[in-house]
Amino acid sequence: MDHRTEKTGIGLCPNQPGSRFVLLHSSAASISTGEEVPGIDYNEGMTHHTKQTLIQMLRLGAGVILAVGIAHEAGLSNSYSAGTIALITLLTSKRESLRQSVWRIVTFFITAGITFLTGLFTPYPIITFGLTVMLLYLICERLDILPVLAVNGVICAHFVTMGQFSWGMLLDEFLMVLTGVASALVCGQIYSGKNARAQLRRRMKRDDRILADWLSALADQLGKGSVALPELAGYERQLKEDLRLAVNYTENSYAAHAEYFAEYFEMRIKQVEVLKNLEWELANYQVPPAQSQVITEFIRYLARYVCEMNEPTAQETQLQRLLQELRHETLPRTREEFEHRAILYHILMTIREFISLKRQFVDGLSEKQKEAYWRQDD
Repeated sequence: MDHRTEKTGIGLCPNQPGSRFVLLHSSAASISTGEEVPGIDYNEGMTHHTKQTLIQMLRLGAGVILAVGIAHEAGLSNSYSAGTIALITLLTSKRESLRQSVWRIVTFFITAGITFLTGLFTPYPIITFGLTVMLLYLICERLDILPVLAVNGVICAHFVTMGQFSWGMLLDEFLMVLTGVASALVCGQIYSGKNARAQLRRRMKRDDRILADWLSALADQLGKGSVALPELAGYERQLKEDLRLAVNYTENSYAAHAEYFAEYFEMRIKQVEVLKNLEWELANYQVPPAQSQVITEFIRYLARYVCEMNEPTAQETQLQRLLQELRHETLPRTREEFEHRAILYHILMTIREFISLKRQFVDGLSEKQKEAYWRQDD
């Protein structure tokens, strides 16, 4: 079967002939033997994690110092509590910090009101504190804002400790909350979205190259009739780590369609699950050499089109053509021939599922997303 190189309408894939990226046979060989793939920095994830940890340390330190400093200069009675509020707020993502900050300000007034009302019914501060926390928990649970409960507990503790309400005390506590969340929002901007995006881009290209090399290694092993198929565990672990970083980028970015990277890695992880099934089928089914060659050629052809910007129309067409050829072949005469034909068809259906996952990803993209993420200079 002649699988020619097709144009996808989007551009050449990195693994296609004619591209400046070339499928490395040494990489495929390394994958088949379980060795590290040349040219891949396996410490890159650790390095990026270290950078993120240092950035978070900087955000936390700056936020706490800023909040306490402002509260102290403003003469607030609980300046270090402002720093604590900033700390708690900064422990979440940028988007979640903004959401929680708004709710902390809103629930401040709710906390003050509940504390005042419960204090009218009992002379015991400890009972007032307990009842207020109970009611605040109910409200926060209903509104799905439980993370703000801790700060409101601190505010309630300040109220019952003072023993009496006054407009001055309310203003002092409100400014403490406002200072803490404002400092957190300011210091929360210490996040390099551009660098994170570039990092995710590099990981996507690297992961696509590894997958293409894996498919090439699988085809090589099948061509040799070897039962020692390349392993996927290390690649799957890397994809899950990349997904974690992509989710972090989504939660800390206000960019349009920031979820694109997470969705891409999720698609690749699902494809790995399909490839595990394919490996099991190839390892457990007895595939005759003639049919094994058909599978080998198609997998080798498929490996050339593993890249982010490939729309799998050509691969779907080739697979459909292959299935049509199978349907028009002479009907099996023996049970063994029937079993072999069924095995081949089953394996091709698994490959079709692999292609369909990319199709679902592409079809889920809007034109604005393609324009934003599929530019060659991005």
